[in-house]
Amino acid sequence: MIYSEELVISAVMIAATVFFHAVVIAATAAIFRAATKKVWGPMRFLRDLAILTILSLILMAAHLVEIAGWAIVFVKIGAFAALEPSLYFSASAYTTLGFGDVLLPDEWRLLGGAIAANGFLLFGLSAAFLFEIAARLRLGGERAR
Repeated sequence: MIYSEELVISAVMIAATVFFHAVVIAATAAIFRAATKKVWGPMRFLRDLAILTILSLILMAAHLVEIAGWAIVFVKIGAFAALEPSLYFSASAYTTLGFGDVLLPDEWRLLGGAIAANGFLLFGLSAAFLFEIAARLRLGGERAR
């Protein structure tokens, strides 16, 4: 039955994207630790602004890579004939937006839930990471460590 194939693809893609996301977060956390120096006044504001902007862009780039990974898998398994509708579906499902105008074929439809759960998990991980960085910067509060 094809369900087992869908479950294997789901498990492999979720493991791969979570691993990739963890690598991105660990690397950016290491850069953050190395880049944070004691800065006061307007320079602190500019530093915090730059850090949060750059980290957000890095995390969004990671999400785009993960969406593209799913899209490539969909093309490889024959769910979509071209990359453009596959990217569109992947972005829509990964963000849990789900317009519903482009759908997976019936034999692959369980993958739609997997990509949505994957995106939900990784967006949550990104939000937690940004929240932790903002807390460490102590935005609007005490001096940063």
